[in-house]
Amino acid sequence: MTDKERSNQKDYELIDSISVAAFDVDARIFRTLWHSVIRAPDVALAAIKGDYTRYISPVRVLIALFGIQLGLAALFGSPMTPTIESLAPQVTPDRFAAWLNGHDPAAIDRALEDGVALMLWPMTILSSLPFLLLLKLYRPSLKFWTHLCVFLVPTNASTMVFILLLPALMLSDSVLFIAMTAMLAVYFGLTGKLISRFYSRSALGTALRIGGLILVLPFTFIISGACQILAVSWILDSQFGLSLLGLFQL
Repeated sequence: MTDKERSNQKDYELIDSISVAAFDVDARIFRTLWHSVIRAPDVALAAIKGDYTRYISPVRVLIALFGIQLGLAALFGSPMTPTIESLAPQVTPDRFAAWLNGHDPAAIDRALEDGVALMLWPMTILSSLPFLLLLKLYRPSLKFWTHLCVFLVPTNASTMVFILLLPALMLSDSVLFIAMTAMLAVYFGLTGKLISRFYSRSALGTALRIGGLILVLPFTFIISGACQILAVSWILDSQFGLSLLGLFQL
């Protein structure tokens, strides 16, 4: 079996296993996703109360969406992790070959994709901490589960928007910017409704709290980027004996 055939088989196995995790929920997931967009406060309130007669837990929805996202990325050839060549695009071919030290770039890319996918949950949790801490600061009397639901419901809705745009990433890299912009617009628009419902009694208070969340947004990107760099560095060193810092220095 060639490397390409093994890679395709691995992708199909990944999609198959993910589909079980993603779709092993009942029809409430579709109602939950749709109402997360048009009735976000109702979905959040149901989760806060633990009432899952009409909706499912936002945590389960997030797991399903992550599965779908990884599956579609594998299907459409839109990797969710950087390739080894994209990490140092200015490196000359001879220096890059010397740094590889005989290793196959395709094998490294597969290891990076698999490894970062396994670390996706810890990285997501860490990058969400600035939002959760700020929500807790806005209203300390609320339980952590309430803040988590307020964070997850718009997160799920915005992730769904990104997934719908994922196939278009094959057409142009610029679509990624459009997809990210759409995600942020949906997230902050729905978060504004939830802030108004659970955290503020005035339009000014809602606007100020949304502004605070926007201000901490760069910290989430920094945390996410740092986590990815650390994960890539660890995978390169532990599995191939390669130094990411050495690649950057080239």
